[in-house]
Amino acid sequence: MMKYRNQISNGFFNVLLFSGLGCFSLFFLVRYTDIPLNSQDILMTPKVYLAVSIIFTGVGLSLLYLSRKIRNAHPSLFRNRKKLILSSVITAVILFASNYLLLVTVKWIVGTEHPFGLQWHGVRMLVITWMIELLVSGLLMINNFYRQIILLYERNANLEESSLKAQYQALQSQLNPHFLFNSLNALIAEIEYSPEKAIEFTRYLSDVYRYILQSQERQMVPLREELEFLHSFIFLHKVRLGECITVENRIKPSLLDSCIPPLTLQLLVENIIKHNIISLSKPMNILLDTEESPLRLVVKNQIRSKQGIVPSGKGLMNLAKRYRLLCNQEIQITKDSTCFIVKVPLLDE
Repeated sequence: MMKYRNQISNGFFNVLLFSGLGCFSLFFLVRYTDIPLNSQDILMTPKVYLAVSIIFTGVGLSLLYLSRKIRNAHPSLFRNRKKLILSSVITAVILFASNYLLLVTVKWIVGTEHPFGLQWHGVRMLVITWMIELLVSGLLMINNFYRQIILLYERNANLEESSLKAQYQALQSQLNPHFLFNSLNALIAEIEYSPEKAIEFTRYLSDVYRYILQSQERQMVPLREELEFLHSFIFLHKVRLGECITVENRIKPSLLDSCIPPLTLQLLVENIIKHNIISLSKPMNILLDTEESPLRLVVKNQIRSKQGIVPSGKGLMNLAKRYRLLCNQEIQITKDSTCFIVKVPLLDE
């Protein structure tokens, strides 16, 4: 709601600004150029002011719309100093041309013999009017520039806060007593019956904790690192539950350098294990795949819901918020009678 209020407020301000510039230009160009005195009163009417206001507002809003479209389609243009200067020069030329065309139109309306010609005081007032408008436009650009800086600063602060909170929650989910209890029980059992496997279990457990701790300092990680972590994470659960969890990886090798937020796969797989019945008689296959246009990672599993467990959805909500702050993209969640599917965007570094 606040976003729409800001958009309406900015739009109203822009309309007032451009219509004000139009009225200002009309007044000075009519009063202080070579328009005959007996024709000035004809031009200084509410209808003429209204028409000029509409024209200037239309031109100004069109320039803003075009600038926004170019910025969204080619953001690198506005990070290049020379191209930014060129854009400002073009805007200044268009503004000067608008004033000149306004003066020519006014002279043509009153029947001046040479509407395209200008006397010296007419040229001087045209330039003075143009310079004042440039000053006002420059102040507007500076205001918009600093407003964008503030928005980017707030966005970055929210991203850091959300990322740290999400990583801390993911860390807690692995370090909670229930997880430690299950892991230590599995380790004790392996020490008693299979010391060699207990050593392997300890190494994987160490790998899992190391990755979780290291990921706290990163906003994105390559997909290949997440898959390596998932291998260790699944191994721990296989030792505890048996060979009843499989991961079917259909991800193309060319996409392994794409990035996702750290611990994304841990969150999605942990949800599957937490909310579904998994046993040797009812094994769980987790499918990892990708799709294009847009490029996304697909995590799919069968639904065999545990009784008495009501999903809170907090983990997926938190992941969705991280994606919105990180890249302004949404995750997609679909569910039918047999399958649960989560699709998350794959990003560039």
